[in-house]
Amino acid sequence: MAGLWFSTENSEGKLKSSFILNNADEGFSNSSGAIYGRQLHFYALMQLDDTVLSNSMPLLTIYGGPNETTIQRRTDIVLNQGIIEFKHYYTWGGEFLKIDYVAQTPLPTGKLIELSIGLSSSLNVWVNGDSIGVTKNTHISNQTQIFSNGAKLILGGTEQFEGQAAGVWIRSAIITNQHSGANVPQPTSSSSNITVWNVDFEDSSNPLKIITSRNKVSSELQWTNTDEATVVWSDSDSPPSSSGSSGGIIIPGNGKTTRIQGTVMEDDQPVARRVFAITQALLEIDGSQATQHAVLNSVLSDSSNGSYSLDTSPYEGAVFVMAVDDYGQVWQASTTYEVGHVIRPANFQGYVYHCTVAGTGDSTEPTWWFDDSVKAIGTAQFKAKPYTRPLAHGPVIPEIVPES
Repeated sequence: MAGLWFSTENSEGKLKSSFILNNADEGFSNSSGAIYGRQLHFYALMQLDDTVLSNSMPLLTIYGGPNETTIQRRTDIVLNQGIIEFKHYYTWGGEFLKIDYVAQTPLPTGKLIELSIGLSSSLNVWVNGDSIGVTKNTHISNQTQIFSNGAKLILGGTEQFEGQAAGVWIRSAIITNQHSGANVPQPTSSSSNITVWNVDFEDSSNPLKIITSRNKVSSELQWTNTDEATVVWSDSDSPPSSSGSSGGIIIPGNGKTTRIQGTVMEDDQPVARRVFAITQALLEIDGSQATQHAVLNSVLSDSSNGSYSLDTSPYEGAVFVMAVDDYGQVWQASTTYEVGHVIRPANFQGYVYHCTVAGTGDSTEPTWWFDDSVKAIGTAQFKAKPYTRPLAHGPVIPEIVPES
């Protein structure tokens, strides 16, 4: 068995699909009087860490619209302090809530569960085959099109900058645009109106593939993992241990507290960079013959003086330290930006754009500029900056921190 671990430290990692039009073999139909565009069934075998009970995080987000730059609808399946929330928004010209359900019981933690969420004329939620109660706050079905002319799906995240899934282990998942009322969806489709995506992470040579089925035609898609350091595939039948391992990797040590401290400078100026500590040695993976390097930790260096302190406990071996510039998120239409957010064009040309004045972006992609000037994107202001290549240092030996 295998699965994908959204680690408890994850803040930016998620699995993203490409934008798929509804008439493609892999696309989700919204035909037959738009009935199937209004239905959704998400089924997953998963395990939750106790930390989810104190956090809010997305499990599945679906963006619908005529093309990738014109998103008109968004569907959110969110885990809020262990409780499932299902919301659907019409987002063209604003953000209008059309569907809002909240489950009445938190999900179990610390053990493998079967979660099933189905939407048609109402929402049904099952845990391990048992139906749990939900509260309907609103459901305007005749104004709801989840899949529209095309869709992009994100597992364990959203296009927003923060707050992705953390402490979530997913063994397998099924996503389809039909909810028949049963708690387990069919894994294949013989109808042109019904599409099924199957994800099981079992292929070690390509664990992020999606097997699709529509009208008896099987196709293959691929998830994109945006942060392999904190969203980690493992060929284990359970989530990695929270102590003594990193993504299923066994971290040797003698129980001592270790750290690496330093400063990140760019052109002799202190800068804020994401700093990673990576083992020089290949380490064993629990339950596997394979070995791999481990990311022990990451922190953001201080923008005022460039300093950082990485807790590498309990590891005492040599590590490489890598400082990475903020690559930002790909520009999306009509997105709300806060100061400090970073974006880039889909066709990356060496520059990223830092938000200096909060606001909402345009519905059409801006004309990008390649100097250090500040320009408007919608009502927000952005400063262009060349993307800096990663900086690396090492190998270095972590300092052993004396016991107090």
